[in-house]
Amino acid sequence: MPTGSLYLNRIGAEQNSQMKRLDITPEKALGILNKVHFFDNFSNSEKDLITGFHSHFFLASKGQTLISEGAVDDSFYVILTGKVAIIKKDAPRPIAALHPGDCFGEISFLTKHRRTTSVKSLADCILFEIDRPTLQHMDAPIREKLKDNLIDVLVNRLNHMNDLVTRLSLRIA
Repeated sequence: MPTGSLYLNRIGAEQNSQMKRLDITPEKALGILNKVHFFDNFSNSEKDLITGFHSHFFLASKGQTLISEGAVDDSFYVILTGKVAIIKKDAPRPIAALHPGDCFGEISFLTKHRRTTSVKSLADCILFEIDRPTLQHMDAPIREKLKDNLIDVLVNRLNHMNDLVTRLSLRIA
């Protein structure tokens, strides 16, 4: 699917979730990034460059659907403040809760597949959005660190799921 179409879908998803672009100064954005573990391996100058993408900071209110399972999108989000629930259509309850420093939407971002889950805010949240076009405009060291962090997130989630499956298998046996 062409990037233009993905961009339109991203804007559509943003409007449906009623997330608002946050008018934030680079100084305030830097202060928030400094408190979030996702950005711990970034230098201050790299964080300064990231805050230059100030139009990618969003505010979501408690109870808003931030992304919808099955939607097409080209972005992922880092939670800067607040808490979200990860929801799978057929699951009886949320399958996970994420907190500041966690991210969501990375599977669709990396694979270009439809969203695998929905995400709903459990509190007011400030989010930082990273989409493919923005990533391409970032300096190579920042892109690499973002990708490395996403790999770490995915490996940690896979390890967690493996532990859960092992414990479940032991209970059944």
